[in-house]
Amino acid sequence: MKIRIAEAFDRSLEAVKWPAAILSLLSLPIGLYAFVKLVLRCFSEPMDLLPLLVGAAALMLAWRQLSWFAWGANKVIVWEHELTHAIFAWMTGHKVLRQEWFGNEGGKIEFVGRGNWLITVAPYFFPTSAFLLLVPALLMPFNFLPWSQLALGVALGFHLISTYIETHRDQSDLKKLGWLFCWLFLPTANVIAVSLLIAYAQSGFEGMAEYFGDGWELLKWSRSKYLPGLSGLPGSLG
Repeated sequence: MKIRIAEAFDRSLEAVKWPAAILSLLSLPIGLYAFVKLVLRCFSEPMDLLPLLVGAAALMLAWRQLSWFAWGANKVIVWEHELTHAIFAWMTGHKVLRQEWFGNEGGKIEFVGRGNWLITVAPYFFPTSAFLLLVPALLMPFNFLPWSQLALGVALGFHLISTYIETHRDQSDLKKLGWLFCWLFLPTANVIAVSLLIAYAQSGFEGMAEYFGDGWELLKWSRSKYLPGLSGLPGSLG
């Protein structure tokens, strides 16, 4: 039964791979517009994001200045990378059999079934570290302190650095996906991922909803500007 579910996920995702890539490219202006509005809101209340910036800056500074920290962090990158593959394999119905890490040399996972492009691409946009750090941060004592914003700042810095390190021409995952697909899909996916981290740090789920609302606002404006004839169709954007 589980194998059939995984196969159904794989077939369905394979069918929408290129439509998803094209939709992602078309959505890039929307994601950037919502990101700019988010940044403008942050400028209006900069102190709300100070812990986020402190967390991100501290991680980046330590990574650059402390060789022992960079050595350990590079190992964590590999571990988080393979964990993200495993999470998306599990989410698409695959039983994960084994995970292996080879220090800074990479790692691999084994799961039942063929797999799909979402499993392969996930580490290059999905900030697993944010979830790993946010849960313990919410359980910290002295809840008047901005633990969650600090944790998200560290996660944001980690995501930016790890994505930069892992995205290169010799990366086997990206070769498997195809560079055209990566250029179409990943920019928008990363804009949205980073924006949601910042939005949550600023004002929680309300901030994330506001980010999507800003994107919806531009989508409605584009409809009325360039496709006015659609306004009277059933199910059109209102």
